[in-house]
This record gives sequence, structure tokens and C-alpha cells, in this order.
Amino acid sequence: MAPQQLLIDLVEQFCTYQRKQRGKTEGGVTTYRWTLDRFLACIRKREGRAARVGDLTKDSVQAWMDHMASTDLALSTMRSRQSTLSSFCAWLVKRESLLENPVAKLDRPRYERTPPTSVPGAELMDALISAAKRRKRPRDIAIFLILRYTGMRRESVAWLRVRHLDGDWGLRGVYTKGGKTRDIPLPSAIMKFLQTYVERVLAHEVGTITGDTPLFWSRWPGRQGVRRVMPTQGKNIWRLCKTYGRLIGVPELKPYDLRHGVAMEVLAQHHDLEEVRALLGHTRIDTTQIYATIRPAQLKRAVAFYEDKAARMLSE
Repeated sequence: MAPQQLLIDLVEQFCTYQRKQRGKTEGGVTTYRWTLDRFLACIRKREGRAARVGDLTKDSVQAWMDHMASTDLALSTMRSRQSTLSSFCAWLVKRESLLENPVAKLDRPRYERTPPTSVPGAELMDALISAAKRRKRPRDIAIFLILRYTGMRRESVAWLRVRHLDGDWGLRGVYTKGGKTRDIPLPSAIMKFLQTYVERVLAHEVGTITGDTPLFWSRWPGRQGVRRVMPTQGKNIWRLCKTYGRLIGVPELKPYDLRHGVAMEVLAQHHDLEEVRALLGHTRIDTTQIYATIRPAQLKRAVAFYEDKAARMLSE
């Protein structure tokens, strides 16, 4: 154990381990790094110096949790950040850089599962695609088609490569949350559109196409008028949703809202939570159970048959 060793170096090693050995996505590793940087900043403010291994104590972690609580962060956010720090500490214990995991001694914030408050309907999701068609943006159309018919997370969409396209079937070996891979079906018409997009748009955009070529690329102005071209990231898809959301009159729209919309649409069509779980890639069915929660508007419709009966009773 080296209590004086700087944590900033170990955080970078931990992120490399998560990416190279655990197979975590770039987006997931970026989130780990950002969260741990917040903890290091808290230690720096508390101790007046850079954080060291010896600063990983129950008291310092509790002080960080108290700080987050004072900023009115959601319990789910605090729980997630505490979990990231716990994973980092457990990794240090395995490397014998830390004697024990201090996070294990603390209570975890209560887990709250609340129904999504923003669930777009089919018409709104279709409106996104129509708006992209009016603007004649094949890339945007392709992205919204995938979001609209799979409920994939934005990071998974951004990570798609040409090799993931499998004829008329759908997407194979797609990287998902937790470094796992999944096969995700898509309507054959959409797969044909994606193949055409690769042949006519992507080939023109990047030149030589290989199986490892990213499916989506983003452009923005660079220095001296030269436009930069880089593979699309999750944050680019978030901005894309905000841009098109404003065009169709829903400026608060986010990519994850489409995931909720797809889940509710499939549930309403098949009344089978297991099918929704498989589509979204949830490990546990209780995660999917949230979509079966009856919201006030649905509850009002459920008792609508009382309306005529009550009216007759009061009119007599």
C-alpha cells in the first residue's frame, strides 16, 4: 500500500482497465472518469492538495456524499456515483493499493424507481423522421430510424460500425451498457435504407469502407474554413434530438425519451413485459416493470365507464 500515491494517476489506470479488460464503452469510461474527477475535486477542496490513496477513508467518502446531498442531487444520481467510487476502491483493493473498500461501510442511497415523465407517442417519434426527411439529411434519418424502432441508448447508436449491419435481419453484436453485446432486430425496409446509406452517403463521406468504419459521422467548422469530420458521439445524438425537437415543437425532447416511447408502444401492442425487457436489453424484469405502472391519465381512462352511470344517478 502506498498512501502517498496520487489518485489522479490511478483513476486513469482504472479507466484503461475498464475499457481494455472489461470491455466498457468509451461513453461509459468517460462517465467513470468524470465521476471520479468530481470526488478528487472534493478531496482537493477539503485537504488543500491533490488527492492521495490515503484520502480514501469512510469520512472522506461520507463528506463527498454529504456535499452531493447539499446540492439536491437525485438519489439515483448519488447512488450511481457512489457505486462508481466503490468499483474504483474495490479495484485498488485487488491491486493491494488499498487495504479495504471504505464505501462498503456506508449506507447506499435508497433506490427509487419512478415512472418516466416524458413518453413520446408514435406520432411524435414519426415526426422526427419526417423532419429529417424534409431537411434531406440521410444520416439524421438513419439515426432516428434506429432510435425509433429499437429503443437503443444513444451511446450504442453512436458506436455502431458497418460490420453490425446484417442483411435484412437487423443489427448484430451491438455494444450496450455494461460492455455487453446484443443482437437487435430491425424492419427489413429500414435495413435496406441503412445499406443504401452506407453505399451512397457513407462511402462519399469517408472514402474506403471497412467493417470497422463508424456508421455515423459528424461535421463542424474548423480553423481556416476547413470542416472537421469525426465519428459521431453520444453527445452529438443528444444535440441532434434537441435540434429536431425544437423543429417539431418539443424542445425538451431527449434521446432517452424515445427509448421510453418504444417501450410503451411495444407494451401496448403485445401486453408482454418480457418482450419489452428483451428489446431494451434489461438484465432484470423488475427494471422493465416500471413501464407497466398505471399513470394518472391511464387511470382516468380506466374508470371512464363510470361517467354515464354517475350522470344518470344524479339526473334522477
